[in-house]
Amino acid sequence: MEEGDLIYVDYDVWVMPDDEEEEPTLFDTTDEEKAKEEEIFDEDSKYGPRPVVIGGENIAEGFGEALKEAEIDEEDSVEVPPEKGIGNRDPEKIELYSRREMRRRDIEPVEGKQVEIDNRRGRIIQATAGRVRIDFNHPLAGKTLKYDFKIVDKPESKEEIAEGILEMDYQKSDFEVEQTEDGIDIILPEQCKYDQNWFVAKYRIVGDLRDHLDAEKIRFIEEYIEKEEEGDIEEEFEELEEETEEEMEEEAEETEETVETEEEE
Repeated sequence: MEEGDLIYVDYDVWVMPDDEEEEPTLFDTTDEEKAKEEEIFDEDSKYGPRPVVIGGENIAEGFGEALKEAEIDEEDSVEVPPEKGIGNRDPEKIELYSRREMRRRDIEPVEGKQVEIDNRRGRIIQATAGRVRIDFNHPLAGKTLKYDFKIVDKPESKEEIAEGILEMDYQKSDFEVEQTEDGIDIILPEQCKYDQNWFVAKYRIVGDLRDHLDAEKIRFIEEYIEKEEEGDIEEEFEELEEETEEEMEEEAEETEETVETEEEE
């Protein structure tokens, strides 16, 4: 594998303990069953091989180096130290807030609670009578990680590479992709028309597509298809009215016959 290659990989990410007598804990996996077994299953996550770019920002440096040496369909493992993983803990990312500030932000100061302040995610590590200490370091900062992984595919065609980039950058895969003479056409699924996340993700997608494809033009196509013509709807309505009238006439005739029978008796 080479720097910049788009691949699909299955992996388990284990957090190695500081104490050698303790067991590693599973932090992330592409295996749905294993996620359930280790009680980290997320209903909103998509499981299965994930697209990544070797050397890209979405994977740790040490993991990327291991992927370069790997072969398709061969299981492998690598331990990644903090300096080549998430990074070391930064003391400056631990900040102090007053309880008054917490009340103003409508945050209940409970130790261990995950919070979001000014678009930053952190964890409350201490809550005293007057002050609250919040750690904005990544949960894995300062941790050694162990990756058990296997590369399962390396897309070659422009359509496959484009689909992988769309899934990697937007976490969705229900796009229609077609290679044209001068680029790539991408038909957007219905959800993109109303999803604010799409408007942010598409600029990153365009950049990645330009980096990995020799495409002069990249087109995003929104389709609005009229499911039924107005005339067809009117015809269906008329047919429904006729069927309803026929049913009502039949029911009336049956009622009359029942009444006549009862009178004769």
